[in-house]
Amino acid sequence: MTMGRIYYSAARGGFFNTDSHNELPDDAVRISALRHAELLAAQATGRKIVPGDKGKPVLAPAKAPGVERLRAWATEDLSAEATRRIEAVASRARQSNDNALIAQAALAAATGAAAPDGLDEAMARRATIDAIRAAFHRAAAIVARMPAANLTDFDATAARYWVEG
Repeated sequence: MTMGRIYYSAARGGFFNTDSHNELPDDAVRISALRHAELLAAQATGRKIVPGDKGKPVLAPAKAPGVERLRAWATEDLSAEATRRIEAVASRARQSNDNALIAQAALAAATGAAAPDGLDEAMARRATIDAIRAAFHRAAAIVARMPAANLTDFDATAARYWVEG
């Protein structure tokens, strides 16, 4: 089975394959299957296909992301870094066990029973994790006010975002 030829029409802003189109627009220009695949792959990432020289399809220059998009990316990076730092302190399972231990300690305190073993370590991990979360929120507030120029090479791992206080 042979594959039909692929054409692009600037007037219609689309592709035509001779396997499925008997008639082509007057301005249709032939392109290779490889070029067609490249254009569609780029379009799937948000690029626009526009007519170029002699009606051949080309990709429009990539539009720089706006400040809100840059801020969202920076905040996502901060969140990922906070998660990485928290999980370096305690895995999710360890955090869950610490939460249970802290709840047991509260119950023990309310009933006059002895605190469970390991409470000091659990509370220390909780304090460290809370400090990381607080640092994340402070850094996210800074990012929310940053101009685009400061966000283009944003480094969420920079120590200045993760200091306590």
